Amino acid sequence: MQETKNPLIFLIEDSVVYKDLIAGYLKAKKFSKLKVFKNGEECLRHINEDPDIIILDYSSEGINGLEFMLKIEREHPDIDFIFLSAQNKVEIAVKIMKLGAADYIIKNDQAPKNLVESIERLKNASKRDKQRKGFKVGVLGFFILLFLIIMIITFVSIFFDLSI
Repeated sequence: MQETKNPLIFLIEDSVVYKDLIAGYLKAKKFSKLKVFKNGEECLRHINEDPDIIILDYSSEGINGLEFMLKIEREHPDIDFIFLSAQNKVEIAVKIMKLGAADYIIKNDQAPKNLVESIERLKNASKRDKQRKGFKVGVLGFFILLFLIIMIITFVSIFFDLSI
């Protein structure tokens, strides 16, 4: 996820009522960078905007959610996918998660709340990843600096040994 404070979220939902419910709930929870699409093909036309998260249904018109995720992941591996689906078969959810989805949420009365919690987990995971990368860069920088100091000391000691 690129933007951790207010991620760009794409929502693909063909049900107008459910789309409005989820979009309204996310906006009420301060997720203002939200774009809503009726289907995957419409979303694909905007994929160059580099969303951080795509929320989609397993069963959607045209290409199904899993096929859509696999297609997008090849060229955009940084996008996180959250499935929000009425499909409640455990084997489907497990398969989707194994193939790279960040979460699988079943559409019910708790779905909007669970969706926000899932987005928050992704935001926090992204912050931790950035902190780890920063720590690794800091450690690497320390060892490079240490190596340079040792090399300078070695060269200086050789230089002073030759001049005496």
